[in-house]
Amino acid sequence: MKRILLAASIAGLSACSSYQVPDSPVFAANSHWVIMPMANHSNTPMAAEKVEEILNAQLYAKGIRATIYPELNTNDLAVIIDDSAKRRQAQTWLASQPADYIITGSVEEWHYKSGLDGEPAVGITLEIKSAKSKTTLWRATGSRGGWGRESVSGTGHIVIDELLDGVNVENLE
Repeated sequence: MKRILLAASIAGLSACSSYQVPDSPVFAANSHWVIMPMANHSNTPMAAEKVEEILNAQLYAKGIRATIYPELNTNDLAVIIDDSAKRRQAQTWLASQPADYIITGSVEEWHYKSGLDGEPAVGITLEIKSAKSKTTLWRATGSRGGWGRESVSGTGHIVIDELLDGVNVENLE
């Protein structure tokens, strides 16, 4: 009976998250890393910008000193809502950067589920590209539903951390 309960508990807990994280090639941490705008496919405004900031902090903790694209300086609401203006400005900025690797991706989910407990739900895809060839070197995706008292950003930290566990970084200092 104990084994059945243990197996059911493990199955129930593992159903809350899903990850596809392949191992990456070995990247040099001291290379020039750039975080570019992420696509926001969620229904939450500014979710991509939140993920970019969390990603930048977690890369720093792994020994990667990434530069994030500059903010879009405008008061025009139409431009702020339209991601294409931000992407164009970021691409122009990237052309002047000595980048080796580009990190980008998308946010599929970033919200609280409706209902009594309102658990957080997060889905993120990360991609590392060569800045020179623009080819994708690594891509991973993950999603997680948190518990009732957990925050969306806390759940996002966990998902990003799980994804970055697949990135092999070599410190050459």
